[in-house]
Amino acid sequence: MSQPWQQQPGGGGQPPQQPGGYGHPPQQPGYGQPGGYGQPQPGYGQPQQPQPGYGYPQQQPGPAGPPQPFGAPGGGYPAPAPPPPVPGGGNRMFLAVVAGFVLMVGLLFAYGYIVGDVLFDARDAIEEAGLNEEIEYPQYTWAAAVIGLLIALPFAKLAPRNWGLGAVGAVFSFLAIFLGELFTRAVIWVGIEEAAIGTSQKSAFGYFFEDFGDFLEAWTDTASALNWIFLFLAPFAFFLFFKLLSDRSTSIVR
Repeated sequence: MSQPWQQQPGGGGQPPQQPGGYGHPPQQPGYGQPGGYGQPQPGYGQPQQPQPGYGYPQQQPGPAGPPQPFGAPGGGYPAPAPPPPVPGGGNRMFLAVVAGFVLMVGLLFAYGYIVGDVLFDARDAIEEAGLNEEIEYPQYTWAAAVIGLLIALPFAKLAPRNWGLGAVGAVFSFLAIFLGELFTRAVIWVGIEEAAIGTSQKSAFGYFFEDFGDFLEAWTDTASALNWIFLFLAPFAFFLFFKLLSDRSTSIVR
């Protein structure tokens, strides 16, 4: 009687079982085997890796800028400290005013003595020549220009382009030439007294300070338009030299 199956060589009479075959369910991974019971499954019990854009801000690459120079903010080096302000700014302006005032006083007396001596020498020359001529009161344009220049020097050196102090210097220049005119009359009066009686009751400074009102009235009574124009030559020269010297000082500093 024939068998419904054929024996396999070396077999035990049983056909081989195929996984998942009839009557045998497919085997599942056992305990302790990879993927079996008790092993952590992917996605279960494991911390999830943060995904870009979920719970975290997305980093966007910024535009690439030009390389920062040394010392610039963000250039990798601290920015250098700003230079300290120039010390003594207020002191320099104070020194300019003091120097201008001292020059004003010195120049008005120098102007009075120089012009007064010139006038007195001219008077003696006229008398020796036997002439009867009135001595004209000279006004020296160069003297007004020199006064304006000398007073402009400290202002342009210590406070260049400071037009507020420049106005103060212009006033000093005007006073130097105006008071110098009055002091000239005092010098001439002393010379006349010495020539007449051999001595003078007061010095030129004494007459100038004690009889200042009389000399001022005598000058204003005889002053003409040219006399007043002459007075403003000194402040005009001051402003001219102050601007020129200030521009030169600032160009040297740069």
